[in-house]
Amino acid sequence: MNHNLLHSRAAGVTAMAAVAASQTGFAVMHLTQSDAVDPVATPVSSYAVTWPGIVLFPASVLALALACAILAGRGVGLARDGRIRFLLGATSVMLLCAAVFRTGTPESGLTWWAQIHRYTAGAAFVLLTVVAALCALRMRDAEVPEWVRRGTWWVTGLAALTFLTTTANTFLPGFLNGGEWRGLGQRVLLVVLSALVWMLVANSIRAMVPAGAAVPSGAVARTATPATAPVGADRFAGASRESGQVREAAPALAGSRS
Repeated sequence: MNHNLLHSRAAGVTAMAAVAASQTGFAVMHLTQSDAVDPVATPVSSYAVTWPGIVLFPASVLALALACAILAGRGVGLARDGRIRFLLGATSVMLLCAAVFRTGTPESGLTWWAQIHRYTAGAAFVLLTVVAALCALRMRDAEVPEWVRRGTWWVTGLAALTFLTTTANTFLPGFLNGGEWRGLGQRVLLVVLSALVWMLVANSIRAMVPAGAAVPSGAVARTATPATAPVGADRFAGASRESGQVREAAPALAGSRS
């Protein structure tokens, strides 16, 4: 039953709505907390310490985790995607931890829960980047829409480049003054990887359509009967006419011999 539920169109629509809700939540945080949070210099998790980010930040992260969890259960519309599904499941767990464990504040410092938040959020970004690369490789020979195939390659390149830049800015803030603009890279990474999840959900829904739209066997039989019945009737009629002609010709031939 759970298998059928995850492979239903409703599950795909739920995953799509979850990605949209996540992005909407982050957009609202950027608009409402523009005075308190610098989008260029501060990490995205800084929204979680002031209102309304206290509520919107974990809700947005959990929505993205839900979309990844649904994809882990139903697949991304590719053959032999078990490894990709496993990585998406792990991503969902990492996002769940990043939502539950809040980042630190200037007053609290780098607490143990803040470290859990930092590393689980980073792990989620890494896992999604690996998912993008695997999907891009698998989609080369698969029946996938061109925009999904090209989009996955773009996501892979941008995510890898942005993640490396963000990592360097976080652990080496003095390198090229990266600490002053590390928040910008995180926001680009968030948008790019959210777009990846959206494309994978769209491809998963596309792949499920043929199976869901298949005509039941009973309907096929009922539909085929009118088309095949005339052919069979013509054959039987032709055979009857031929047998009748043979029977009529038999007495005449017998009379001619006598």
